[in-house]
Amino acid sequence: MLILGFALLVLGGFLALFLRDYGITLPLAGFWQYMLAAIFFALAGAWLFSDRLAGRIMRQLGEVTAAAKRIAGGDWETEIRRPEEGEIGELASAINGISRTIKENVRELAESKGRLEAVLANMESGVLLFDGEGRLSLINPAAEGFLGVRAEEVMGMPHVEAVKNYSLSSLIDDVLRSWKLARKEISLIYPQERTVETHAAPIFGVGGEPHGVVVVLYDISEIKHLERVRAEFVANVSHELKTPVTAVKGFAETLLSGALYNFRAAEEFVNIINEEAERLSRLIHDLLELSKIESKGFRLRIEPLELDAEIKRIVDKLKPQFLKKELTLTTDLPPEPVIVGADRDQIEQVLLNLLDNSLKYTPGGGQVEVSLRQDGGDVIVAVKDTGIGIPPEDLPRIFERFYRVDKARSRKLGGTGLGLSIVKHIIEAHRGRVWVESEPGKGSQFYFSLPIDNRG
Repeated sequence: MLILGFALLVLGGFLALFLRDYGITLPLAGFWQYMLAAIFFALAGAWLFSDRLAGRIMRQLGEVTAAAKRIAGGDWETEIRRPEEGEIGELASAINGISRTIKENVRELAESKGRLEAVLANMESGVLLFDGEGRLSLINPAAEGFLGVRAEEVMGMPHVEAVKNYSLSSLIDDVLRSWKLARKEISLIYPQERTVETHAAPIFGVGGEPHGVVVVLYDISEIKHLERVRAEFVANVSHELKTPVTAVKGFAETLLSGALYNFRAAEEFVNIINEEAERLSRLIHDLLELSKIESKGFRLRIEPLELDAEIKRIVDKLKPQFLKKELTLTTDLPPEPVIVGADRDQIEQVLLNLLDNSLKYTPGGGQVEVSLRQDGGDVIVAVKDTGIGIPPEDLPRIFERFYRVDKARSRKLGGTGLGLSIVKHIIEAHRGRVWVESEPGKGSQFYFSLPIDNRG
């Protein structure tokens, strides 16, 4: 621009000299010279103004460009301060709006991700996610526990290698082929035996294209165990009820068939009917008692109980029965009173059941001792006998309903197979525990603990 103005000024000088040589008056030549000079200064001013304006625009565009690059790089906090008026100002405002929108969306996504991770981390059900090629892309802690794997070790591996279970891998393959929901009950062996209900469902993208498979594992081992226990319970109850009912019915029919007039046979049959009826009554009583203890409405009546005095009272009440069988029944109690929070009636039933077992399974001349001691915040009661003992293989199941070590001997002695189960439920309701130590031929020691400060 300056060069053009200078050229015009020089041209004006030459023009003035040319006009003068041809006799043109100086004022006219000077006019053109002044005109060209004015044009020069106008152009120079315009150049200076446009250069300054262009510089300001370039600085603003540079700020906008730098801010856009920072936003593109992940700096969502970036904003263009004091946006100018006009189109650049509108552009800056638009970029600031985009930055705020992106920042808000990122915050919401982070919160959603955090909530999802918290849910997955605290779910009791296992969750696994596989991509379209069957490679593991997500696994939550519950699934790690079910399968005995660690996320960092199996992430990205094919499902066959990741889950290491043929049934589960087959289920995933079926969904990857058909892209349809599939369910299956699967048994897991490692790291521990459990039964899981498995739901596998395809994952579809926005366009309806299949992207992968989500697998949810529900541990139903406890449900299966309860189903087995219920089935066994029904079978055991039916069997236990059938035996005395059959005996009563059989001997009653025998009496009605003519034995009623045979006094000696009739007396024997009536005694048997009476014994079976008593056994049936005991069984029904124990069933009702167990049902009451296991019901949701069962509540203990917790009160201060002088446990040593209660033990002495029950032992004194049972001593005649032990003496009749030539058994020695003793106690080992602390000199000071031991007071606990407990339900008096329920604790009495526990002691009666344990002592009744010792009475039944300890041969004449044997000894039974009830002891009490304090252990920290608990008291421990032990019933020790010199009876026939319990084989090691039977110890883990001794507190199960209807479980008997010697079924024939137990029935002969009048046992229902429910006493120890009742003991276990009562003690656990008191927030205590019960256990047994025994050696065949040398006797058994049944223990139960109660918290001293027990509020039920």
